[in-house]
Amino acid sequence: MSMAGSVVLAVAASAAMAQSPSLVGTYDGRQMEMAAALELLADGRFRYGLAYGALDEQAAGKWIVRGDRVLLTSDRVTAPRFGLVSQSKGAPGVLRVDLDVPKGLSRQYFNAVITKANGQTERKQLAEDGLSLPFAAAEAPSAIRLLLPMFDVASGPVRLDANSGYSVRFRFEPNDIGKVAFQATPLKLVNGALLLDRHGRTIRFRRTGQ
Repeated sequence: MSMAGSVVLAVAASAAMAQSPSLVGTYDGRQMEMAAALELLADGRFRYGLAYGALDEQAAGKWIVRGDRVLLTSDRVTAPRFGLVSQSKGAPGVLRVDLDVPKGLSRQYFNAVITKANGQTERKQLAEDGLSLPFAAAEAPSAIRLLLPMFDVASGPVRLDANSGYSVRFRFEPNDIGKVAFQATPLKLVNGALLLDRHGRTIRFRRTGQ
């Protein structure tokens, strides 16, 4: 067989593996405190959505079958991010944190993780007017990170010291917040259901109409 013929057969085998008409359909993954849905389309596209407490997320992209697993790969997603706007000395003995957020997004969803010079850390929830945290000279903070736990988004650490100052302002850029960047994420096929591990739980998607 020629090399070209071998390549054609390999491509054909790969395409056959990716196509599984028996899995095409809409799946319901609802369970206690959670609503979830998955749609596998015949053209190799998928749509996914989940609502869990205050969290709402969605995704769209391509799906393929590999063995006993369906692999989901999302369309390109621009992840949310934090940016440092400014850092200054501020009031003596006070860590001051301000956060610029889009209209309609509460600052109370955000946390600050503060590292002290001795390596200890503490986590504080922001209020709508940010965070003001007095500290003793012996327990001056050495670094800070901001978190949006709901979507598992974190800033890089910002170094804090007397020279650079303890008053910091961040900006949150939501970008494609709520869109999941699946990267060949597996769903295991078990007795006709598709199992996805997500947010510490196993979601069991069952085809609707069965």
